[in-house]
Amino acid sequence: MKIAPITKIIIGFLLYTSFSNAQHLENGNPVKRTNLGVSVQLYPAGVIPTINLERYISESSSLLFRLGGNFTDRQDFSDENDHEEGSGFGGSFGYRRHFPLAKGKIVAGLNLDAWNLWIDWEDANASPISGTTYTLVLQPWLETGYFFPIKNSSSQIGITAGFGREINTITSGEEVAQDWIASLSLQYLFSLNR
Repeated sequence: MKIAPITKIIIGFLLYTSFSNAQHLENGNPVKRTNLGVSVQLYPAGVIPTINLERYISESSSLLFRLGGNFTDRQDFSDENDHEEGSGFGGSFGYRRHFPLAKGKIVAGLNLDAWNLWIDWEDANASPISGTTYTLVLQPWLETGYFFPIKNSSSQIGITAGFGREINTITSGEEVAQDWIASLSLQYLFSLNR
């Protein structure tokens, strides 16, 4: 099975972060905050569950890495085919700014997702046809939302809204849909630094 370049980058970063944190602690240096968590991102044609790693690079900004799956049922949203349904895997890289508000914080971010998708499509015309298309989708998107801490723990829960664009960069097979996308995401994060 081929591993997507974004997946290799995220796995490498996870290993680097673990090693880097251990080195900083061993040398008596403070460790920048690192959060690990999960999220479920919902959009009109599907759902994206992910495992997330957020690494702070300053008090008010962080880098976000996600690995997960993308499960889509485009129903009749596609201009290319009568029905499209499929799934795949991938991940994303993002940058977030954090703004304290009340007991929690507002986040604003910019993300770039890469998804390997296998889409089963069908056209129900006079002579119905169907097939499967592989596509590598790049998806730049903006997000904003609010996170609040869970009392007596180092965890937090957040909800974010996103808006971006699906771009089919590599396609093997018949054309499949690509379009603007809006989403809502529920996220849970806990701190790896106590």
